Amino acid sequence: MDPFLKLPSIVQSEILVHLQSEISIKMVIQASPSMLWHFVAYKKSVLRRIMNDILHEDTSGVLLRDAQGIIYISDKASAKNYLETKMWMTMELPDTLEQDQLEKLWRLFSRMITFIEDYVSKATSAYLPRAYLGIPDILNGSGSYFKGQRLDTEAVRFMSLTRAERHRFLSAFAKYELFCKIYYPRKRFPEEWLNIEKQLLAISKDSDLMMMNSVHEYYQGVYGALFAHCQESWLPDIPETPKKEQSSDANIRKSSRYPLLFPDNTYFNAEVYEADMEIYGRYLAHELPRFGLDCLSQILSFMNEAAGREHILKAWLKTLSFRFGMPWTCLLPQNPVKRELRHYNRLRDNCDELEDGEIREGHSGNSFVNLTSGKHQLPIYRQRARALFDDNRLYPKHGNHFPTLDELAGTIKELKKTLAPNVERSRRRSQKWQDYWASRILEPPDRQSSEGEVEASINGHLGPCVRFFGAPNDKLPNNLTGT
Repeated sequence: MDPFLKLPSIVQSEILVHLQSEISIKMVIQASPSMLWHFVAYKKSVLRRIMNDILHEDTSGVLLRDAQGIIYISDKASAKNYLETKMWMTMELPDTLEQDQLEKLWRLFSRMITFIEDYVSKATSAYLPRAYLGIPDILNGSGSYFKGQRLDTEAVRFMSLTRAERHRFLSAFAKYELFCKIYYPRKRFPEEWLNIEKQLLAISKDSDLMMMNSVHEYYQGVYGALFAHCQESWLPDIPETPKKEQSSDANIRKSSRYPLLFPDNTYFNAEVYEADMEIYGRYLAHELPRFGLDCLSQILSFMNEAAGREHILKAWLKTLSFRFGMPWTCLLPQNPVKRELRHYNRLRDNCDELEDGEIREGHSGNSFVNLTSGKHQLPIYRQRARALFDDNRLYPKHGNHFPTLDELAGTIKELKKTLAPNVERSRRRSQKWQDYWASRILEPPDRQSSEGEVEASINGHLGPCVRFFGAPNDKLPNNLTGT
């Protein structure tokens, strides 16, 4: 029996508006014929109310204009025209959105929200290095998975964020996607790069640039999870907390005797998982995020469609060769980055800001160690989306989610006591080594005979790269080349 059948029409509309996302509405209308009929009959009014709610904080029209820019830029010619005519300022906003515009914008924002929910859930997870190993199910919104295993990361829904946070996340994701469209990967002359920094500043505010760095860090993390799926990476246990803070959940596994080492136990680094694949010289962790959500959504759809596609993905990754030069993300102005670090550290009670804008924490006198610590601190805070939340309410109440510079410096000093730390770090990330240490295999992996990996074929698995807000394509993109 259809439980929604006897509900008044106005209540059915309220339910659809509250659900808001494409995935949630799809689940309801597939289960309820009456809700399907209602959605089809009143689609325009329902979508208009959803869009009014999404754009409630967009009083300047910047978010809507960025979204329309993403839709407008469909090829290189439209990207060039967007820049030349300064459409981020000149594009007129319609007084009333027609149904086709509403549907495109709804799909665009809904599919961005799926990624935002994944980011927020990982950023606030109890153990980030474990959570970031999951690849999101963007087709059904059922959480994130590691090699078929659904992870226990607690989901944080978009509607549980404050209005200001929802607007902040959507603005950051939309601006990042817009820049991916404008500065699509291609060969550029040095003089072109000189103009890009000025254009970035003209189109954005400092706060936008700070938030986009966080989005970039998240996208790199998703690609890092894909790299981990292409090899025998270890899914780390959740470390045990002190007894007074221990969870009542008896199902949490005990920690390995050989846990991840720093920085892998604090920061999920896509580059090291790329190196573990033994695919060298391609800089995939840096290059792939700038293809935007079109490319990432298509890869995730390919992985979500069927099990056992990791070998095909790895074979495809081996075919990629990028010669585009410096990505636009590397040209983000440095002054906002320095202010970002100061902003994070001002949130700490034990932090003092110096007149020249540098940070002094505690009484550490080793400037080299502090410099190294600062290099680690920024990506750690970005992976935790620190610049995008109003406060700390969603973060774990136990543990050290936001290490200070002095704490990082102490950890780095301890790591230096480890013999061949990079080798040991790599082994700790390996499922084979974890099996050996747990006595599940008798011979250490470096002494086992190498039988050679079976090379998968990508034939029949390639297709054109499509728009992420259009009809999904479960083929791997075949046109990631620049001209």
